[in-house]
Amino acid sequence: MDSVIVSTVLVNILLGCFSLAVLSWVFVGVETFIHDRKREKREEESAKRDAEYHVKRIEQLDK
Repeated sequence: MDSVIVSTVLVNILLGCFSLAVLSWVFVGVETFIHDRKREKREEESAKRDAEYHVKRIEQLDK
């Protein structure tokens, strides 16, 4: 009887650890996705600002 209880407890601990590992993996994946989206938006805005700066700088050089 004791071996059944011990094995049940060990299986529950193993399932709990596996569940925590999966949940942390999902959390990291979602966080990475959100961070990548924000970085892409910042890079697009930076490229737009750089292009505008370049155009203004060329206009100043032509004067």
